[in-house]
Amino acid sequence: MPPRPVGDRYDALREPMKRALEALVMKRQTEGKATFPPFAQKIFERGISEGFRDGERKGFHDGERKGFHDGELKGKQEGELKGKHEGELKGKRDVLLRLLARAGIALSDEQRSRILGCDDGATLDRWVENVLEAKTAADVLS
Repeated sequence: MPPRPVGDRYDALREPMKRALEALVMKRQTEGKATFPPFAQKIFERGISEGFRDGERKGFHDGERKGFHDGELKGKQEGELKGKHEGELKGKRDVLLRLLARAGIALSDEQRSRILGCDDGATLDRWVENVLEAKTAADVLS
């Protein structure tokens, strides 16, 4: 078996060293000592640095994933609301056109385009109510 690179040895010792350093840190903190032996200080600083990097990377990826999910969810909700609104407007336009046809009120191409292009539900509601007493398309669309 070929000798393993130094990095592999470090990786193999990472967890045992981490536990040992954690125990040392806890002991030194309870003793009120703020310094560590130089070898421990270097390993400790390296561990903190790696921990920050790993945490930052994980936080970034978690945030990116959550942001994507939240954005997708918000987009879906907005799309559903827009679709519902468009459906309601189409229904009001269809009702208005049917009522006009039943009342025998003829529409010019311009008037029909005005109705089909209307994006205001309150205006469409008002026009539907106007059909009841209207004699002409102008009466309805006033």
